[in-house]
Parts: sequence; C-alpha cells; structure tokens
Amino acid sequence: MLTGNLIRVRLESGHIGPSFIATDSRRYLERAQLIIDMTNKAVESGATRGELFRHLEEEVVGCGVDHRLSRGLVKVVMDRCLFDVKSPLEPQQLRARLFSMGPVARRTGPDARPDAAMCFRELARELGCEPTDVERGLFADLKENQVILQSLVQEPLDLIHRYNVSLVQGLLLHATAVEIRLPRAAPGEARLLFRHVKFRQLMHRIRLEGDTCRIILDGPLSLVRLSTRYGMQLAQFFPALLLQSGEWEMEASLRWKRRKRILLLSSQLGLKSHLEPRGVWMSREEEWFQERFRALSSEWVLERGGDLADLAGEAVLVPDFTFRKGNRVAYLEVVGHWRRGYLARRVELLKKHGAPNLLLAVSRNLLGDKGRARLGPLGDRVIPFAKIIPAREVLKLVERVAL
Repeated sequence: MLTGNLIRVRLESGHIGPSFIATDSRRYLERAQLIIDMTNKAVESGATRGELFRHLEEEVVGCGVDHRLSRGLVKVVMDRCLFDVKSPLEPQQLRARLFSMGPVARRTGPDARPDAAMCFRELARELGCEPTDVERGLFADLKENQVILQSLVQEPLDLIHRYNVSLVQGLLLHATAVEIRLPRAAPGEARLLFRHVKFRQLMHRIRLEGDTCRIILDGPLSLVRLSTRYGMQLAQFFPALLLQSGEWEMEASLRWKRRKRILLLSSQLGLKSHLEPRGVWMSREEEWFQERFRALSSEWVLERGGDLADLAGEAVLVPDFTFRKGNRVAYLEVVGHWRRGYLARRVELLKKHGAPNLLLAVSRNLLGDKGRARLGPLGDRVIPFAKIIPAREVLKLVERVAL
C-alpha cells in the first residue's frame, strides 16, 4: 500500500478525499502499461530490485510533472513483484569464504597479493560457477540486490484499480474510527465480511437497524500501543468490503497532519477489489481447533460460522463455529485479540441477551489473573486458551449446553 508521502488527497471543509485516477484516462492507462512493460523486461533480464527501481525513476517518474502519482504506481507494481536472493552460496557463507582468503590489493604488484578479480575466479572454480555470479552474490541478501522473478500485475486497468484502493488503505492507517453501513445486505455476503473483520482481529461492534447493518471498527490511532500492526490489519481488510455486490457506505474519522478529517466512501465510486469472494482464511487458533476437534471423531458435526444473532439491537453476534448433532445445536465464538474493555462489554451483552447454547473461547491474556471468575454467571461457558483452544474441553461443554 502507499506510504504517507505518496498519498494524494483533496481537502475541503473538514473532509478528506483520495485523488483517485480515472479508470478511463488514456494517459494514465498508457503510463500504467509502460510501467508493466518495463517490469516484465526486468524479469526477462534478471534485473535486481534496485536496478528496476532506478530504471523506472529515470524513464517514468523523471519524465513527468506528477511525480507523486508516478511513484505511487511504481510502488504498487513493485509491491506485487516476487523477488529472490540469487547467489551460488548463502551470501553470509560466501562472504566468509571470500574474506578468509585474506586481504586483497587493488591491483597486482611485486608483493604478489591477489586482487579481488583473482579471488572471484578462484572461488568460482571451487563452486562451479562464473566469477560474475560470485561478485553479484556477495551482497545478494541486501534488499536492493534481490532479483525480480515475476510481476503479478499484468493489466494497466488492474494497476489503476489497485492504486486507487491503495490510496484508501494508506489513509486508513490514520483512522481513529470507521463505520460501515450495509443497507439491505445479502446475508451470505455480510457473513463473509464479518469473517474478514474477525480474521483481521479488528475490534468491532455490529448492529442491525431495520434493513441496515452497521459495523463500527476501532481505528489504529485509537489504540495506545500496537497501532502500526493494527493499522495494517485495518488497511488489509478494506478490499474485502469491496466484494459486496450491493450498496455500502463507509465513514472514517482520521487524524491527518494533526487535524481531524472525515473520509466518506461508497459503492458508487466503483472501487474494485483484487480479492476473490471464495471464503476467508482462518486464524491459526481456529485452524488448530478445527483440526483437533475433528480428530476427536465425535458425533458432533463442526461447521464454520453460523447464523447472525441480534442481541436486542445493541450488537450482533457472529459465531465462529456451529456444532450440530441431530436437532441439537451449540455455538462457539473465539475472542482472542480484543481489548479487555471490549470483552467486558461483550460479556454484559451476552449476560442480558445471549443464548444459553453459546460458548466463548477467550484468550488468557484478556481474562487476566482472575480468569473465569471475573465473568460471573457466564464463566462456566468460557474456555480459556493460550495458543491452542482445548478441543476436548469444548466438546464437554457442547454436550452440556447444546439445545
């Protein structure tokens, strides 16, 4: 995504808007094609990251007047390239072997001290490669010396769409709060979006107001710590919102250059996601739990997700797992990375409006020293976990609480 120095915005009356590239602009489509062509030639020639960047700076950025836009397009392409370290030996080992050959002279002289070229040739003979391979591999582990293997962006329109989305992602790193509204959302698409919210470990509240679903997310600047990592998770979540086929609106409160700004976006802007609407990845804790539970070979059928449960209009519960055996059903929600204040509010809501066949798997970091006792009556339906959710304990509780 774009860094702060590459983000182009418009400011007006307390609002901030990304300066999107028009997807039908012939000039920018041609520029995008030029960047893609140059990147593909770099792949064919085996150029390094540094060589590709310098070439693009000279031929694309330096030839225009809108340098920030061009550098943004270049960054989007380079972020979607695959690089590798090319060396006949691990660079650290190669340096050790070369330096063990002793000091070298700049040129051969009466003292017969070897020069660098001689050392390269000798080591190349030992390794069965060319002297140039030794020379290039010596510091191949530096980022700028990594060799480009493949570019994953091949269409100019795709590059422009990715650039526009990257502008929004860069702004979301400065968010204090984000609200998403989904009027008349399709249930399946809404559940998929909720799964993305939970996968990214975003602190959230979900509410149903008539036909509209509201998702309130904490922004990274609302946190005291871990704001950078959380901000990246929020930014990486944004393309999932674009998978909604129906209408959506997003309002984000930002701190941009020490001032409060409002970012308003909607489905009318035509932003396109690079993601495929084929489900969502699971967290490691959920993957491990799913494997261990199914290994128990119980009569309970484990399903991902579950039906949305409205908690008296104050929130919406989206279970992570559903357990079925005949007509009996139980649910499990995994609470691993929220703040304690969020956990406390969630527990209060569940005490008042939660279903008795709901279980919570809660991180020990959130429970603190008092553990289940601090959760009151709900404590007997809570499974504490560190990294692995204990499948056998969950199974015992499922048998007890299922309706």
